[in-house]
Amino acid sequence: MQNKTSSIFPIPLAAGRLPGRLRENSHAAILGSLFVTSFVLHATAAARTVTFSDSGDFLMGIKAVGNVHGPGYPLYIMTAKLFSWLVPFGSLAFRVSLYTGLLASVTACLVYWIVYRLTHSRIGGVAAGLAFAFSYTFFYQTVIPETYSLSALLIAIMIIMALRWERMLHAGRKESADNALCMFALAFGLSLANHFSVLFILPAFFFFAVDTNWREAFAPRNLIRMIAFFAIGLLPYLYIPVAAFRGPAYNYGDPSTLIRWFHHMTAYYQRGGLFGYPYRFLPGRLGRYFSSLTTEFPYFWWLVPLGFLASLGKRNKKYPVFLMFLFLLALIPVMTYAQIEPVLRAHFYNESYMIVSLWIGFGVAFLVWLVRRVFERADRLVEYTAIAAVSCIALLCPLSALVIHYDKVDKSDYTFARDMARDMLTTADRDGVIIVDDDNVIFPLMYTQVDEKLRTDVRVVSAISAGVPGFQGSDLLSYTPPGYVSLAGNDLYTQLIDRNFGRLPVYTTVPNIIHYDWNSTWLGFLVRVSPGGSVGPAVRPGPTRLPGADTRVYKDSDARSAIQLPNALKASVLYGQKEYSGAGAIYSNIIPNFQKNIYVPTLYSCGSYSQLYDIWGDILNLQRRYNDTISSLSKATVIDPDYYSTTLARAYSAVGRYADALNEFDKYLAFQPNDSSARTDLADTYIKINDYQGASAELKRVLNVDQSNQRAHLLYARVLFNEGSGAEARRELEKTINLDPASDEANTAREYLKRLSQ
Repeated sequence: MQNKTSSIFPIPLAAGRLPGRLRENSHAAILGSLFVTSFVLHATAAARTVTFSDSGDFLMGIKAVGNVHGPGYPLYIMTAKLFSWLVPFGSLAFRVSLYTGLLASVTACLVYWIVYRLTHSRIGGVAAGLAFAFSYTFFYQTVIPETYSLSALLIAIMIIMALRWERMLHAGRKESADNALCMFALAFGLSLANHFSVLFILPAFFFFAVDTNWREAFAPRNLIRMIAFFAIGLLPYLYIPVAAFRGPAYNYGDPSTLIRWFHHMTAYYQRGGLFGYPYRFLPGRLGRYFSSLTTEFPYFWWLVPLGFLASLGKRNKKYPVFLMFLFLLALIPVMTYAQIEPVLRAHFYNESYMIVSLWIGFGVAFLVWLVRRVFERADRLVEYTAIAAVSCIALLCPLSALVIHYDKVDKSDYTFARDMARDMLTTADRDGVIIVDDDNVIFPLMYTQVDEKLRTDVRVVSAISAGVPGFQGSDLLSYTPPGYVSLAGNDLYTQLIDRNFGRLPVYTTVPNIIHYDWNSTWLGFLVRVSPGGSVGPAVRPGPTRLPGADTRVYKDSDARSAIQLPNALKASVLYGQKEYSGAGAIYSNIIPNFQKNIYVPTLYSCGSYSQLYDIWGDILNLQRRYNDTISSLSKATVIDPDYYSTTLARAYSAVGRYADALNEFDKYLAFQPNDSSARTDLADTYIKINDYQGASAELKRVLNVDQSNQRAHLLYARVLFNEGSGAEARRELEKTINLDPASDEANTAREYLKRLSQ
């Protein structure tokens, strides 16, 4: 007789009439088939070399037995290294990608088991396992060196251990129940040793324990054992300082001291953003999340609400409430994280998608149950035929996701990151410095140096990480050339170039930062930067095209970005040389090509290209083509739904669409509240609509922070003059002139002073 304590549905569904031994054998056959299917397809699509995002970081850490970015992922690094030793063939990237796919395949089997335990439906379990394994985001992240399959695996184990603990309690097997709690604590500790995000979902399990039997769950004997097993699960964190003490070739953060170890484990160098998303935009982000289910689970997303509602319709509400709680706790921290939304979907939605897959399994189980109820009085052959038909359709649904997603995630011949890195390294002069600000560039560059020993004389420096212990570049930041003056507000990227381009061959890969006082030379995948006014160095241009840049790879946004990078850099150089027509022509070509027929906007490149829209808009505004700016920049939301732009706001203001301009400024400042330049532009718009009170409030806020803002002083003088404060307006005009007598603002201030004198 089936135990009903772990069941959403009141009766056995798909295989309740099978004899016991046949029932157990069917589980083995199903789990084996599910694992093999998933693993083979992950293996055939697995990356053979470095890819974009963090894969190069992980590969360097695994190769060198060193440390990667916080929180360090010690469990993944150690187990992936062990697996790479056990597999005697293929590149390191392939072996680590194979390991990631192995974890994903085991996770698919655990998803099957969870659904079976809650519904007694084998068909529902298989559908859920396949749906999760081949959902776009999870599939994409599990054919490359990444940690998300390990996170999903450990969370699935935690759910299974919670269900087993409950089942053993109801069966009167207290010793087995206690052991299940220990295994839960161990899985929780191991999960925390992979990433601390698991902390957010712990209250859901607390609810499950309290609702089941809180006295047993928190009995002293169990608490002591759980703490011990939890501590055992955290032991992988000892790897971090041990690896650092070895002095490995790659040692991000150099956690060889107690404080650095703590910083590393708590992601000190990557903090920021948690609960930082403006809450008033949450409904829109949440709506976009649910719309993403139509691409993650194409054609069968409707099974999600069906499964959720079917589970709620039963008398026992414990399991649906537990899973809903789990879903919300997995989703809310992500929803409130101030991160580029395409990156959120690419990296952080997997835990919630796993819960969604369970609801898909419930939906399939409900349909099978419904068909059985409808045909239970019919001929046995008719009943079995109807159930078989529904089961086949249910299994074809997740397989449709495989068909749709496979060529979009296939990394078996994906060499764009490696080829891009090779082109950059071979283009640079000896002892050159390549300054980057993007993980998509720095990690492929560094890994190519580590793995292929290619151009190790070239220094690759991340502007963001230049001051991080164990990361090169701190000496470049501390160097002060003769006559150098550090200007307030200059970011690390600008400082690195300004301090060093007079003595070293300095290159950049950043297409969206332009300085008119730099002499920039386009070299294909690099731009050589030298001091403004100097004679450009005699350099040989490098490659301008990646091999295999055909239409197929354009389904991947990171590949699109790499393929278009030389053109983006060329446009940037032309912009810096004030050749706006040529730069605008390039932007008008590469930006639409980047997002043409894009499947889903994911990964860092979408955020990068949305920033290029601003440069394109600046060019159009300089040519007074404001309506073209409005038409073009409004399309940026395709690749970044949270796109906001002062360039677009200024275009609205220039054509008299002041309400739209104010709305755009409002959105921008919700995300960038400390941008004094944007607030100055907003004040200018207020002046145009004669809202001097609003302009005054914004300008006072700007000048309280930055008295050197010449334009703010000029605008404030206009506000004061219109308010009848002539003497104060004169003082502001004099401040404007004194800050920079040769500027356009100073000339305008002189004209106002003449008017005041008259």
